Amino acid sequence: MSIFLLRHGETDWNTIDRCQGHTDIPLNETGKKKIEQVAFMFKRSIGDINYIVSSPLSRASESALIFSNSIGYKGAIIIDELFIERFFGLAEGLLGEEIKFKFPNLDVPEMEPEKNVFSRAIQGLNYYDSIYSDVNILIVTHGAVLKTLVDNQPTYCGADINVVKSVPGGLFKLDLRNGEYQIKEIKTL
Repeated sequence: MSIFLLRHGETDWNTIDRCQGHTDIPLNETGKKKIEQVAFMFKRSIGDINYIVSSPLSRASESALIFSNSIGYKGAIIIDELFIERFFGLAEGLLGEEIKFKFPNLDVPEMEPEKNVFSRAIQGLNYYDSIYSDVNILIVTHGAVLKTLVDNQPTYCGADINVVKSVPGGLFKLDLRNGEYQIKEIKTL
């Protein structure tokens, strides 16, 4: 089984470094086009997807819909709360510089602990691994979810870890075996 993790496409808040978290911000036109391009690249180089899973936030679910339409996927998109973006508490809606000023140690009140983000992402990955075998699954999620997976994996494939945070539309291939996972490659446009 191969799991592909796709960070949602760009939003207007991404372009100005405004913290989104659970705030439901739609894709912008650039984000929509990039997801179409990633889907085209995926279809050409990898092939088919058997299941698509998405975070419930619109920037992710819209990315999942664009991707599915672009590759001719006929199945339903599964919405799963386990892959929702990290809740950033009182930092949501603030610009990156404002967050650094208000919370210099990044000790943000009400922010979801990173270990909780990691735990629910692993729970989701293990769940899909247990019910589907020998299929390709695409999970559309968010930067902080991807970052926690990269930060906590036992070994890393050597790509720049900061690409996780900085590139909406980034595509990751993840291999999961016996509860252990490894990100094998990163595709960005």
